[in-house]
Amino acid sequence: MNKNDEIELEILDNGINFEGISRVDNKVVFVPDAIKGEKVLTKIIKVNKNFCIGKIEKIIEESSKRQTPFCSVYKRCGGCSAQHIKYRAQLEIKYENVKNTLEKQDVKYESLDKVIGMGIPYNYRNKAQYPVRIGKDGKNKIGFYAKRSHEVIENEECLIQNQDIDRLSKEVFKLLLLKGFVGYNEQTNQGDIRHILIRRGYHTNETMIVIVVNKKEIFEDVRIEEIVKILKESNDKIKSIILNFNPSKTNEILGEEEKLVYGVEYITDYIGEYKYYISSKSFFQVNTVQAEVLYNKLKELLNLKGDEILFDLYSGVGSIGIFLSSNVKKVYGIEIEEQAVKMANLNLEANNVKNAEYIAGSVDKKIVEFEKRNIHPDVIVIDPPRKGLDLESIEYIIKFRPKKIGYVSCSPATLARDLKLLSTYYDIGKVVPVDLFPNSVHCEVVTNLELKK
Repeated sequence: MNKNDEIELEILDNGINFEGISRVDNKVVFVPDAIKGEKVLTKIIKVNKNFCIGKIEKIIEESSKRQTPFCSVYKRCGGCSAQHIKYRAQLEIKYENVKNTLEKQDVKYESLDKVIGMGIPYNYRNKAQYPVRIGKDGKNKIGFYAKRSHEVIENEECLIQNQDIDRLSKEVFKLLLLKGFVGYNEQTNQGDIRHILIRRGYHTNETMIVIVVNKKEIFEDVRIEEIVKILKESNDKIKSIILNFNPSKTNEILGEEEKLVYGVEYITDYIGEYKYYISSKSFFQVNTVQAEVLYNKLKELLNLKGDEILFDLYSGVGSIGIFLSSNVKKVYGIEIEEQAVKMANLNLEANNVKNAEYIAGSVDKKIVEFEKRNIHPDVIVIDPPRKGLDLESIEYIIKFRPKKIGYVSCSPATLARDLKLLSTYYDIGKVVPVDLFPNSVHCEVVTNLELKK
């Protein structure tokens, strides 16, 4: 095959990014947007030694699992790239992807459940981060990044965002422009506004607005006071407005310095019966409804007896440890983000939880402190970032030899890698995928491990 060749392909499977997979002369061809079972006329756009990438020119035989994407900018936006597939079929693909990923690492487990999906897989996100940029045409734009680029794609409505968040983002954007502020230019590092970040409590409706600025002098700009006055008078759900200064030329959205210009420095929400304080930088699951499903499943799998000492690693604002606190004797948490630990301690107070303590620092460094204090866990709960566990943390977990481990993962690939390493000492029980990100390719997974006898 050569670049620009057109060839009719039968799609044999879908990959981890939901791309269609075919084979020609023992070479794999990846075809974005194609669905297993379809026949598509494909134009080859990239030829590699081991694989090719194609683009659909025409669907010859269409899958019954295909649907019309609900978003007008679907083909350009880099967001929910699975929306051309019916939701039940999305769950089936996610199940197969988890299964195949575990099999590639030769991970042995008790069972793999079907993916737990959402009843209504729309408007579920409680947090949105909108880049504000000056486009090539000189126009200020707010939206989401295009696929594999930092070009901002504007849209009228994002159907995976909470509707109030979506509307409010555009209102804040219009007010900023009305007062003479302009978007950020990544090439020149000029401009005023880099991002508009909005968080909203699913159960409380409490809303936080974070305006990320490129110039610290905006902290004292009188125009911000005027914008704050308009916003707080028009929306009584806004509890917090924060300016964040980010002068860096990196992909980081938030900078270190912040100024609270209205309200309180946090909002609150609930998972189950527990109340949580959430700051601008705190990690908190973006899908509150499915987070509760996930945590309840974790509790079920761990089958706690009430007398255990539990380590909550990568603890964020303490959401998992606090959720499990009434089922154990003591919770110790470690989280690298100091602001999140501050929130975790507020959360302990808010829920009158007396049997937990949280410390700030990296897991691989701080876990040693527990060893020095002669504190040994019966249970360890892990909810690491997408990169999974580092080898040093795995070594310490194995050294502690807890009877049980609960692993919550946002990356089946790193989960499979880590489970393989832990399986020398642990039996892996149920693996349960939970869909926290409908209409995207991502899937959360929870599983339990028990120390081999």
